[in-house]
Amino acid sequence: MAVLRCVVSARGWGALVRFLRTDSRQLVPAFDRTVLPLVERTVHDGAQRRRIHATLLGTSMKVGFALWGYASMARVPFDAELTVLGSSFTRLYDDLVDHGDRQDLDTDLAALFAGAPFRPQTRLEELLLLLHDAIAVRLPHPPDDPIRPLLRELHTFQLRSRAQRDPGLPLPAVLEITRGKGGLGMVALLSLLRPGMSGEERDVLIELGYVFQLLDDLHDLPLDRADGITTSATLNAFSLTDLATRVQGLRSRFIACYGTARPLTAHLALTLVGVPLTARRRTGHRGRPRPRTGSLPLLFSRAGNIRP
Repeated sequence: MAVLRCVVSARGWGALVRFLRTDSRQLVPAFDRTVLPLVERTVHDGAQRRRIHATLLGTSMKVGFALWGYASMARVPFDAELTVLGSSFTRLYDDLVDHGDRQDLDTDLAALFAGAPFRPQTRLEELLLLLHDAIAVRLPHPPDDPIRPLLRELHTFQLRSRAQRDPGLPLPAVLEITRGKGGLGMVALLSLLRPGMSGEERDVLIELGYVFQLLDDLHDLPLDRADGITTSATLNAFSLTDLATRVQGLRSRFIACYGTARPLTAHLALTLVGVPLTARRRTGHRGRPRPRTGSLPLLFSRAGNIRP
């Protein structure tokens, strides 16, 4: 009933239909223009290239959906090319940190976020650097831009998230990591569309990223259980009712900050409704997503991971 009330009270369903029917079509051509040539330039194995293509494209559609919703609500221009570049960089960065085994990679990535040179040692690291540089060309940040300390703080939480491989990690530590990763990650991505943010808006977007990360934990519950990853979902920290209440609380904060809650409350409600469905999916074929075309299949596909 709480989920149903959340869905009924959400605003922006018509805008989401418009995204799926028209606006989302910007993302695939933008991906083909900006990200795909970089993948083809660095990844020479055909099978691996197809897997990376499918993973980055699926991630770009999912993240692009959220960024488009934010742009609509905050009344800022939606840049499809920056969106797919930022989404692809985030996906590849997460997987290199989570699954890579190069000892000094953590230090090198921290240096990259501080503006220092980064010397890639693998094809995937080369792809990461090319994505980073493509973003910098389109959105140059001065040395004192707030995005730099934000990225360094986010990198710290990303490294801390490795502790979630410990089944004994206590719930407060799990939630602190979840808020840091989800909240700061959301602010970093949305900074592509609005580099300058007030403190009030940053606080709202951190909460938005936290809620999305909690929903993502529920979506990935079968996979995380199989891999022995400790998350808010594996610890049963929140029920669907709790998350529905959080989504409704965000609605009032959106209205106070932007004057509207459309269409992001509808997006959150749609993600909430999808939790029981994705929880029943089989966990096979991880890391080997099937190639998909079209906005709707890409939006609801399981993007998979990129493993070095």
